[in-house]
Amino acid sequence: MAYNSSHTGAVVDAAVTKTTNMPAFVAEVNNYASLSGSPSTGDVALVKAASTGYSAGFYRYSGSAWVFMGSAVITVNTQTGAVVLDADDIDDGSTTHKFTSSGDITKLSNIEENADVTNTTNVTLAGALMDSELTSIADVKALDQSVVSGAAPTFTGTNFSGTAASLTVGATTGVEAGADVTDTANVTSAGALMDSEVTNLAQVKAFSSADYATAAQGATADSALQSESDTLDSVTGRGATTTNGVTVGSIDINGEIIEKVYTNASVTGSFTLEAANGTIQNITLTGNVTTVTDSLADGEAITLVVDDGSAKTITWGTSVDKWVGGSAPTLDTTNKNIIVLWKVGSDLYGMTPGVAS
Repeated sequence: MAYNSSHTGAVVDAAVTKTTNMPAFVAEVNNYASLSGSPSTGDVALVKAASTGYSAGFYRYSGSAWVFMGSAVITVNTQTGAVVLDADDIDDGSTTHKFTSSGDITKLSNIEENADVTNTTNVTLAGALMDSELTSIADVKALDQSVVSGAAPTFTGTNFSGTAASLTVGATTGVEAGADVTDTANVTSAGALMDSEVTNLAQVKAFSSADYATAAQGATADSALQSESDTLDSVTGRGATTTNGVTVGSIDINGEIIEKVYTNASVTGSFTLEAANGTIQNITLTGNVTTVTDSLADGEAITLVVDDGSAKTITWGTSVDKWVGGSAPTLDTTNKNIIVLWKVGSDLYGMTPGVAS
């Protein structure tokens, strides 16, 4: 190379010193394991490919170990050579970019394509009212007084005038002139009762369902049967129900009497004599009856038809005060046993007319 006479001896000496002090590039190897095992301090080598725990790039020997200096630049965004980047070279596939944020991108993606914020769907979602939803948009827009509950708007028209507090009604079909909804004609046509129609208004107002129940339960046939045309069916509702008796002096029966028949196919242990179950009681013993309880009232009677095919016993105890014949019957295990019980005062009587085969 040609000598440049403009350099002085000191400049040349400095350049030579810098050159001799520069690290020596000693090799280009495939991976870190291929680096020289006996380098000199300051030697620089290029590792072309990364390996486990070691990156590709330049390494400098520090005197005791190879130290990574940095990667060699191979490409910029897949471009090689003299690279010039513009906006189109920036990847916009990720969620965060230098020119925007992921939140802004989300907002943009939620904007309707060719968005029309005034269409029916968007207006309705916003809680607003479309003009097309109103019967008369002109009347609504022209409204200049309150019509909410409690307000007193003023109306004018063919049949109405004045305010809500004092409304004058003109000629209107179906509206009674000077209408009084409480007069006798209107009240009666509505199916209601005028006070003037009640003989004793005070007693009617004071009468309660409890009073009716008390009166009905204490009624006798004399007070319940109001005329000869009344029947026992019509007495029901005046106190003669399945639980309320009817008291009469005598009854002339021109037809049959049907007694209630009670059936119990599994009697064992304890048994209660209860006339309300039925005056004829058909029972089957499935075990020994050890306790008999008397619930008959004075004048009540029942007839027991006892099936003792399983050879069980009934222990009457003191429930029956007196037996016709002096003792309780021994049950027949082949035929039905007929036992008649009746109450006189506080004494319960019993007898067996026999068995039915």
